[in-house]
Amino acid sequence: MKRFVEYLKTRLRVQHVVSESPPAFLKDCQSKVCIERKPLRFCSERLASLLRTLELADIKDYSALSLVANFATIISTYTKGFSLIIEPFDDRTPTIANPIMNFSCLDATIAVKPIFDRFQTVVVTSGTLSPLDMYPKILNFQPVTMATFTMTLARPCICPMIVSKGNDQVAMSSKFETREDIAVTRNYGNLLVEMVSVVPDGVVCFFTSYIYMETIVAAWYEQGIIDQVQKHKLLFIETQDAAETSLALLNYQKACDNGRGAVLLSVARGKVSEGIDFDHHYGRAVIMFGVPYVYTQSRILKARLEYLRDQYQIRENDFLTFDAMRHAAQCVGRALRGKTDYGIMIFADKRFARADKRGKIPRWIQEHLTDNLCNLSTDEAVQVAKRFLRLMAQPFSRKDQLGLSLLTLEQLQSEEMQKKIECKMQHV
Repeated sequence: MKRFVEYLKTRLRVQHVVSESPPAFLKDCQSKVCIERKPLRFCSERLASLLRTLELADIKDYSALSLVANFATIISTYTKGFSLIIEPFDDRTPTIANPIMNFSCLDATIAVKPIFDRFQTVVVTSGTLSPLDMYPKILNFQPVTMATFTMTLARPCICPMIVSKGNDQVAMSSKFETREDIAVTRNYGNLLVEMVSVVPDGVVCFFTSYIYMETIVAAWYEQGIIDQVQKHKLLFIETQDAAETSLALLNYQKACDNGRGAVLLSVARGKVSEGIDFDHHYGRAVIMFGVPYVYTQSRILKARLEYLRDQYQIRENDFLTFDAMRHAAQCVGRALRGKTDYGIMIFADKRFARADKRGKIPRWIQEHLTDNLCNLSTDEAVQVAKRFLRLMAQPFSRKDQLGLSLLTLEQLQSEEMQKKIECKMQHV
């Protein structure tokens, strides 16, 4: 392990970007420090065994060594589907030498293959599996059946809309060319101010990246928009620090619970977008500021796109759009967490109205996203939100769902339902 660590140190002394496959790395390792592939494969297991045998009180002291051992095991186990990229500096600080070694999995089939090998029948299901035809390509399997289901709801409890322009008719978009445009930033801010003034309780906002969120918030502060938002609700911001974000979430929930109301500014692909449910009053509206494309200059992403193109004939633009819309759906989907819940979903970017984007939104959202909701200005969006909230404010109980989104006892006991159940059981 000591020799291997010394070898890694020499590899990090680079002046330009190096990209290698695992076999090339192992060959170089063997020629320079005489470490063969086989002993590297068992590094992780042997280190874990040693730490257990020694019964050490604080294993955290060995976390760095465990990381190296895990890396050695993985790179010597897989010959395909991984890429090793060594960069001499961080892109954000190109003048400071700060070498980074990225070992990235490019092939999702590696993770799911053991599941497909072990089980005869696998059901892949999610509210954001859209479009369906991309998943068999990426995961490399032949589906027996594919189906997209809508939601059976007793009332139209979601209100998706695409806000494409401000009241000054300037188009809203997070694309790179308009990112610095003061009018676009102001329109995004006005949309937030107008929405927090009419939507009760919690409002969650998602940005495409931390850098973009910081830029927008700084501009809003100068324009006085932050002060206007705080007249209606308290404001909390997700950061890259996990402890700070947890505290912000806790206080956000407290503000929603006590009736003060709150706004949470967060980032697509962050902790809030994938692991937190904003059910009922915690998320009455979700605003997606821009299309959450992944950072396309990332060398890891470029390597993955190249791999998908070569191995599975997936075009770069198709994958990037699919990935962006999947994350957008995950973000706005935070607003609806049950059949008695309701929420507003706002896609704030003119590009969402294009057929290639709109068609990739999950069907249960699409069927509520009618043509008249796909090119709204800020004022029009506010009027739609007011009408929707007025409708949702009407009394509604569990009984109202019976026979519609919930089956009654009579329906369950009916001959037709019994036949359906018997038919399904025979197929299983």
